[in-house]
Amino acid sequence: MSDLQPFTIEIKIFPKNIDFLNKVFEAYDNLAVVSTVDSNEGLLLLRGFGKLGPIRRILRGLPFKVEILSEKQYCENYVETS
Repeated sequence: MSDLQPFTIEIKIFPKNIDFLNKVFEAYDNLAVVSTVDSNEGLLLLRGFGKLGPIRRILRGLPFKVEILSEKQYCENYVETS
């Protein structure tokens, strides 16, 4: 499997930490794109290409609680359809 496989991770954090988390991933050269699903609930979607390990390590190292709701790593020939 190539290192550049697409992934999505759905997380939940305290809403006041959304901006901080976004800046962390910007500082890592946009290792993942952070999209806010629901700002009142602190629901976010992280999307990118690569391995999930570095993303997990960043999330574990944050100074606030991060709840991982789901993770998906897509295979090389995956095509999502509506």
